Amino acid sequence: MPIAIQEKIQRYKNWEDAHTSLVGKLLLIQGLKDIGLPTIDLSILKYNQYGRPYISKKIDFNISHTQTLVMCAINTNGDVGIDVEKINPIDKTDFYDCWTPKETEVIYKDTTDYYTFYNYWTKKEALVKAIGDGLNIPLKNIEISGSQATVVNHGKWYLKEISLSEKYTAHIATKEPYNSPIVLIQKHYL
Repeated sequence: MPIAIQEKIQRYKNWEDAHTSLVGKLLLIQGLKDIGLPTIDLSILKYNQYGRPYISKKIDFNISHTQTLVMCAINTNGDVGIDVEKINPIDKTDFYDCWTPKETEVIYKDTTDYYTFYNYWTKKEALVKAIGDGLNIPLKNIEISGSQATVVNHGKWYLKEISLSEKYTAHIATKEPYNSPIVLIQKHYL
């Protein structure tokens, strides 16, 4: 790992976050190799004005983690974002301002349903990560409609669910339709 990435990993307060950050970078290296690209030195990573890393305009990646699950998405056809969350009970009222009126109606209809909340959340998070502006895009400015979304000032995007288990929900977001099958490479650690 390049010194800058090592230093960033070492700045994490708890070892779990440091571990998932390191595993994410290792998944990136392995994933690039698995799709036939040469091994890269991560010191070539570029960063946009919001600190989002990328490789080039043609090859993009994104990493997400929840607890001990780490995922890396790689796209050789433009921007990509990924988000994964473990489905846990949560006070959904803390997130009331994140949704369009239509989404609010669906999410808050059943107070015991957390899957719907996380389904919308991972879609929106994957989108803001793909766009690269982070949470500078108000989540209310993203309108989800099935496997597509419209983002104010960023147009139409495509979403694809990644099926893991009933305990997790995950989505990827791309600017172009994602018609290829998603290849999951699973690496487990404790």
